[in-house]
Amino acid sequence: MYVLTQALAILGLIMICGLVSGLLGALLGLGGAVILTPLLTVLLNLPIQYAAGISLVSALSTSIVAGSRFLRMGIPNVRVFMVLSSAGTTGAIIGSLMAYHIISSGYNWILYLIFSGVMYMAMALVAKPRQHVMTALPISVRDSYVITGSYLDQALKVYVNYGVRRGGLMRAWGIMLFGGLISGLLGIGGGPINMLALYWAAELPIKVASATSNLIVGVTAATSGTLYWFFGYIQPFMAMASVMGIVIGANVSTHILPKARGSTIKALLLSIFSYLAYRMLLSGLRRGGIFVLPMNIEYITSFMVLLMTLGVLFALRKYISEE
Repeated sequence: MYVLTQALAILGLIMICGLVSGLLGALLGLGGAVILTPLLTVLLNLPIQYAAGISLVSALSTSIVAGSRFLRMGIPNVRVFMVLSSAGTTGAIIGSLMAYHIISSGYNWILYLIFSGVMYMAMALVAKPRQHVMTALPISVRDSYVITGSYLDQALKVYVNYGVRRGGLMRAWGIMLFGGLISGLLGIGGGPINMLALYWAAELPIKVASATSNLIVGVTAATSGTLYWFFGYIQPFMAMASVMGIVIGANVSTHILPKARGSTIKALLLSIFSYLAYRMLLSGLRRGGIFVLPMNIEYITSFMVLLMTLGVLFALRKYISEE
């Protein structure tokens, strides 16, 4: 009876983690896996390969639920999605095969450090604000873009027009290839790198980048997840519990994103990045035997980093705003 109660408690905790991951993942374009993977490793002490396997299944669920709804709203850019998905898929296959060999060799702590480095790099690049046109793009301006689009910003109550240049699209493709690689290595669905490619390189508005990233995450997560299942890294019951929470959270986020201000989304995104980067850095150093802190100190300092970053970014929202 005790074992059954303990098992149900663990599944309930995984479902709650899934709900939080689905809500933030769909809202910020991360797919949920980038949040769920460290949550499962920290709260349940799951090995990163099993946490990654569960998270990839959850990321696919987030993409299906949130992505389909965002498509009906007309927010994602389907042409950008089609061009960049090929890069993400190729990288995901390579990354999944690399992850299997790294884990088999006993160097999985290196994955934590890679994850942390990626998060800090993404923070530095995403923080820069972008300005987008609120009226129709002139013909002379449209000619300089290979892809153009517009969407209704419900928070600002205006149509926002934007364009993607050839050079930006090529940079985004290269970054997406790396994103797929990271997705396969870490089981994060490539969400943080997707946002880096879509927002920083392709210069899409933050809401369009988030909604388009939700679609791409599903493709890379499905590719990596297939290989993780083949390697035996996906536990079905845990994955089912996380998907139940993910679906609820992703549904809620689809009602929030269209009405939220871009600066608020960016502040939340960067705060989550800072927390994950710090947590995974400490986990990698601890698992590699390089630097060890008591677990309670890790929890306290990680929470402080999250609150401090969130407070600073909300105070400076006008400097990172694209509105």
